[in-house]
Amino acid sequence: MNGVALGALGIGGIFVYSAIKGKSILATTQNVITGKSPTMAPQANPITNVLAPQTSNTSINTANANVLTGGGTDAQNKALALSMAANMGWGDSANQNALVSLWEGESGFSQTATNPSSGAYGIPQSLPGSKMASAGADWKTNPATQIKWGLTYIKDTYGSPSAAYAKWLSRSPHWY
Repeated sequence: MNGVALGALGIGGIFVYSAIKGKSILATTQNVITGKSPTMAPQANPITNVLAPQTSNTSINTANANVLTGGGTDAQNKALALSMAANMGWGDSANQNALVSLWEGESGFSQTATNPSSGAYGIPQSLPGSKMASAGADWKTNPATQIKWGLTYIKDTYGSPSAAYAKWLSRSPHWY
């Protein structure tokens, strides 16, 4: 089994686990990425898929709830990107597969990928890379910030990962 198939199997497992246990897909994915047990993810409201309110006296800082700090592996970055895309309404297989193909082709999901010719940087290959500062000051090192910027760029420019990937394929050399 190759790495892509193994990654897809792992992501599918997270989706199934989250659905069966009523857990937030994003929180479950973030727990797996950061090495925590998926059982630690909070319950999601089954109607809205929004996290249920905390029932303990534990104080949780939610300001950075959707941010993975530090560098992730390419596989962790891919899982995070797919989870964040699903939260933007792109959880269907066509958009998920298009996003994987697009960003595998651009950066291999490496947050430090740099195009030696153009200087494009990061997972979404922003040109210049500093444009990603609009998503966070940690754009050079934080894959979540890069993914957030890249998904917003895709939404604003193409409407969906499928449309962005189609445009990418139509250009030689590829760019979007």
